[in-house]
Amino acid sequence: MAKKVFFIFLLAISLGAFLVLKPFFSEKPAAPTIEDRLPDEEFIARIKLIDFARESEKITEKNQVVVKDFIAHDFLLSQSKNYGIDLRKHSYVFGNSKGEFGLIAELTDSAKVMAGINRLKIIYPIKDTLIGTKKIYVLKKENLYFYYDKSYAFIYKGNQITAKFKRIVDAKLNDQSSTWKAFLKDNTYKKDFFVISTQSKRLTEFGLEKAVLSIHCDSSHFLIKTALNRKFPLNLSIKEKGFGFKPSDQTSSFLNLHVDISKFRENTDDEFLLAISKLAKRISFPTTEFLNAWEGDISFIQGGVTSISETYIETQMDEEFNPIEVRKYKAISVPKYAIMLSLNDKKESFFQLLSDKGILTQDGTKSRFLFSPPLTRKEHDNYTVFNSGDVFPEIQETTSNSVFHTWSGKRYQFDLLGLEEQSLLGEFKVHFSDVINCLKYR
Repeated sequence: MAKKVFFIFLLAISLGAFLVLKPFFSEKPAAPTIEDRLPDEEFIARIKLIDFARESEKITEKNQVVVKDFIAHDFLLSQSKNYGIDLRKHSYVFGNSKGEFGLIAELTDSAKVMAGINRLKIIYPIKDTLIGTKKIYVLKKENLYFYYDKSYAFIYKGNQITAKFKRIVDAKLNDQSSTWKAFLKDNTYKKDFFVISTQSKRLTEFGLEKAVLSIHCDSSHFLIKTALNRKFPLNLSIKEKGFGFKPSDQTSSFLNLHVDISKFRENTDDEFLLAISKLAKRISFPTTEFLNAWEGDISFIQGGVTSISETYIETQMDEEFNPIEVRKYKAISVPKYAIMLSLNDKKESFFQLLSDKGILTQDGTKSRFLFSPPLTRKEHDNYTVFNSGDVFPEIQETTSNSVFHTWSGKRYQFDLLGLEEQSLLGEFKVHFSDVINCLKYR
């Protein structure tokens, strides 16, 4: 009898324990966050579409963009509410140089998404298909795919839909990609609306780890703030000032740079220096000797054309019909430009080395670098100037570090804003109309 009572008592305790602990064993694992789902790619980005649209209104208004009403802040906000997409939070973008890209956005109400799809089906031939057991929507001609779940929506254009889809759908909680984790923790341009990062293999060739871009706009340009990062120190710093050319309205190309390279030239095994040396070897340019003679200042200016007299040999017949060579001269037009370098007391030995290698040749009282037009040399303090024109450009003391080039009547400019221990900071300007023309071409 005691055994039966004990058995019943033990059974009751087991049943009670099972009922108490059952929820813990049967509870589904927590769903991954949208950040856990993000797949790696050559380029990754985060964007607050609503905030970026608000900032972009000034440029679309001024340039009378046809679709400006459809990309306006108020319109996007109302549409996002109608179709359950949360564009006030960050959306995440990934893509590559082949033109393949994807976007993941959070949803506020997944029940509203289907209404948007049905509306688009009226205009576009959207079909549905399956990847595994999941239904996705396809626009085959554009190679465009769309999928949504309870908490997020996913758009993709490209040929890797299966791999990207599997990564996004099968993600686990706290299984975030190390690349995305580092990007989202990076404080560079942390408060900006649209930030892009890349760790392309092309960067590693120059000893760079990654590039981070932040896109803004004023009334006529897209302003792209740039941060180039590397694992090791740059060994470069910006000088307070230096001499440079003064650009004019006729200037089509311009460069002004003033940096302290004393530490840089000492690190002969630096990856960036090795990459430059590799390129310079194509013309047998002595990189090491140049850095030993150069003091970190360079200024270049180009604009307009100038006329020079070029000598050529023509074969003629004398009175007895014997061939003779006659030296003649003709006027030709060449670009008008000048370059100025700060050089130390090693400059003459450097120029002599260029002469020995055939890179620098003498043409009377003037000099030629490879196939350049004849250049007049002039000294200005510890600077050496070479000029192809008749008049030397005006020289001024400046703190500017920038480069620009004019193409099809529009100026593209990059300003060097700072050199930190492991980062180069700058800003690139792109005219809005060029972006529109690029999109039309694509």
